[in-house]
Amino acid sequence: MSDQTDHVTYFLDLIDEWRSLQDTTLTLDGRSLTISKLVAVAEKHIHNVVLEPEVTNQLKKNAAYLHDKIASGHVIYGVNTGYGGSANVRSADVLELQRTLIRHLNVGFGETVDPRIVRGVMAVRANSLALAYSGVRPEIVRLLCAMINADVVPVVPLRGSISASGDLAPTSYIAACMSGRPDARVVYGGKETLATEAFEEAKLLFVEFQAKEALAVVNASSFASTLAAKVLFDANIAALLTQVVTAMSMECLQGRMESFHPTVHLGLPHQGNQEVARNICKLLQGSRLVKHGLEASKEDDPEILKQDRYPLRTSAQWIGPTTEILIASIRRVTVELNSVNDNPIIDHRLDEIIHGGNFQGISTTVAMDQTRQALQLCGKLVFAQLSEIFNYMMNDGLPPNLSGCDVRSDFGFKGVDIATASYASELDHVTNPLTNHVLSAEMHNQSINSMALVSARMTEKAVELLQMMLTNALCAQCQAIDLRWLQIQVTNAWKSSIKRSQMADRLAGIELPVPWYQVAFCASERYEIMEAVLVSRGIHGNWILSDFFTVVDRLRVLVTTGKHVDEVVACLGEGTREVYSFVRETLKIQFDHGSKEDPFDLSLEKIFGSIQSRQIVELLCRVFRKDPNFCHITACIKPVRRESSEENSSLIEKC
Repeated sequence: MSDQTDHVTYFLDLIDEWRSLQDTTLTLDGRSLTISKLVAVAEKHIHNVVLEPEVTNQLKKNAAYLHDKIASGHVIYGVNTGYGGSANVRSADVLELQRTLIRHLNVGFGETVDPRIVRGVMAVRANSLALAYSGVRPEIVRLLCAMINADVVPVVPLRGSISASGDLAPTSYIAACMSGRPDARVVYGGKETLATEAFEEAKLLFVEFQAKEALAVVNASSFASTLAAKVLFDANIAALLTQVVTAMSMECLQGRMESFHPTVHLGLPHQGNQEVARNICKLLQGSRLVKHGLEASKEDDPEILKQDRYPLRTSAQWIGPTTEILIASIRRVTVELNSVNDNPIIDHRLDEIIHGGNFQGISTTVAMDQTRQALQLCGKLVFAQLSEIFNYMMNDGLPPNLSGCDVRSDFGFKGVDIATASYASELDHVTNPLTNHVLSAEMHNQSINSMALVSARMTEKAVELLQMMLTNALCAQCQAIDLRWLQIQVTNAWKSSIKRSQMADRLAGIELPVPWYQVAFCASERYEIMEAVLVSRGIHGNWILSDFFTVVDRLRVLVTTGKHVDEVVACLGEGTREVYSFVRETLKIQFDHGSKEDPFDLSLEKIFGSIQSRQIVELLCRVFRKDPNFCHITACIKPVRRESSEENSSLIEKC
């Protein structure tokens, strides 16, 4: 892949591959296992895994080569020696050494690994062994594939790996099932049972590990790389959603497009920054809720900020590095999935047996630590944007807590605001890197160890926390966008009522004397206040107020019954309107107006479920696809045509 490939193109290609793999056969060759293919195998989109035909021939040659070396008296680590810090021990019983390896590593207990991850690990081990540098017979690799195909998945304890000499303890439970440990347990057909019973029913045969074969199965950080692949898949979805949420924050807060002007990002030419700025402009193309043009060329208004606050204005600079991190992390993990990981390397091609350390999972640790940092940056930005949207002193006229009814008795999204802070704090905590929390292990032999699996587990937690924050954001932003639309309509209705009264000269400059949302949601109580304002100008304007409140009542009914959605969609950007429609129409989450029939948690569960199930992926593919007609600079500076007063009046009449 070219270094100039942008994140969206790179990841959408992986998404396309993942979507194309439903009910297909995966052929393992040791070289072409992508994270998309691995996720598809792990989650049973792929039900059949086979070896590339030439692999079997190479495996036979490789195993025969090792057998000949043993027969000629060579001393080879893990074949006729002890393990790790006990490598000074020699033994002629090569089969017993394999059996005792499994026994001394089967020390796990407690919580177990998700069977989907174990299923993926078996594919990764088969793919690695298929390279024929591990001294194993073809039947070892075939059994791993057969277990996947029969859906026989070992039960594996979650904890106990330091991912240094590989994920020894977890992977040893796969080896224990393969070799027929009598009390080994598996998940078969969705139910936990004994491996002996599952193998018999699935017509699988246990193997007796020959020299080095058990070591070859366990001696790799494949649990770490498999979980990392799954986590990265979902982390990249969350990164795209962060850009979507940022674009929607722009509309909620009526942000300025000049922050994403190409000249700004030519001045600091990081590829990620430039891509994110371009993406946000594309998502917002055609939006009527953002400000276009350059502020320096506009008439100054001392009552408002001349530029947006940092969560909007520097969002491209903030998100940009995360896209570069995620691309690098995918590259690292993909290499791990297609590598010879065990030790020693048996090379029949060059007649070499080489002792090394490819099992050290530090590349996966770095990928996961950095991915977690990228997720935390996304979460920090989302939290800052939501804090501004929730705060009525900062959100340019939206009601406190985004309340959709009487703000004196309804506190809207206050609970969502608090929960978001909780998720953000926990995300900050789990972002701590694993690489500086390493202890010496195993007779000081493994005195440096990667902790890659633990890092991947922490990153999985970080992904979930960011998904929860994005869930809150999408729900709150749709509410804020509805309120922003309603604010514009109420304000325009007031101006139109004054204009129709033929007293515009006497009422010039009179703004709504009470906050618009009090008019919209507490109309009867605000009538007298507004009447008093008109009387103070010498105008007895009952009919003006009657005209105005008739329109307001219609607007309120539109919003609370969901009949406003098409009008709001017409005001949004090309990408954000699709996201808004997804929440309002596909997930059927309504504008919140304090109804007991629409609890927040049920709405949030719908959005969260759509993210975790990847239902939202189809939407992301649509809104992020490249548009050959898109012009970045035009999207930033070209003013969008606003409705004239007559058009506004027509819109109100339609209400």
